[in-house]
Amino acid sequence: MASHNQYHGYVKLPKKESYRTPLRLDFNQLVRIQKGSSKLDGFALRLFVPAGELGDGSGIELGVTLRPEEWLDLIEAMKEVFETAQQVRKESEGD
Repeated sequence: MASHNQYHGYVKLPKKESYRTPLRLDFNQLVRIQKGSSKLDGFALRLFVPAGELGDGSGIELGVTLRPEEWLDLIEAMKEVFETAQQVRKESEGD
């Protein structure tokens, strides 16, 4: 059963055909806790192919760490792309 963070995708390696496979997208907060204080350092995004999906037993993983401002910028950019797609869809339907 697919997890809530598993999506349809593909892997393209150099000099290989692209391979359609489930991809997982995980994200976590990075909180630094020190005596008497804590700080949100950012967020970690990980995109990976679960181990064994490509038949070699190893998982392929790509990760990125975003500062809180970068995380919010990413969310805003994604909203803009969504809104643009909605507008294109409405225009194509004649709404």
